[in-house]
Amino acid sequence: LPEDSCYAVKDLDTNEYIIDFDSTYTKLSVDDVSSYFTLYMDGLQPERYYEILVKTTVAGSTVIMSNKYYFKIVN
Repeated sequence: LPEDSCYAVKDLDTNEYIIDFDSTYTKLSVDDVSSYFTLYMDGLQPERYYEILVKTTVAGSTVIMSNKYYFKIVN
């Protein structure tokens, strides 16, 4: 992924962004193998489903990728 890519987390029950795209605070990190990020889940509600989205630039256009990366916080 390009260096300026960032992520967001959306609550699937309310369709609201819990963590919105931010070029500073949700910017993806990069190592020799791939892109990655660290997500602290302390503030997320248990027994809810969330989706991870990635915003990046492809061929000069901004694209939000939704590849159905869903997860659930369990008690």
